[in-house]
Amino acid sequence: MMTETNVFLNVQEMGVILSALQLLDHTDEHHISREYGPAPVLYNRLIEIYETMDRSQIYSLSDYQQHEHSY
Repeated sequence: MMTETNVFLNVQEMGVILSALQLLDHTDEHHISREYGPAPVLYNRLIEIYETMDRSQIYSLSDYQQHEHSY
């Protein structure tokens, strides 16, 4: 059984994950830490990757909503 995989995420998706990690309250962070490991470690790994990505094309909220409704 695999323990690692590659996932391709765009800059907006990375931003969502990073924002969600920042918004964890202490209780959620503690629960995640017991089950899977410390969230700050994941955040630090992802922010390093995010900072190397081209963020010049990040959608504004209104652009994102229009894009999502086009599906």
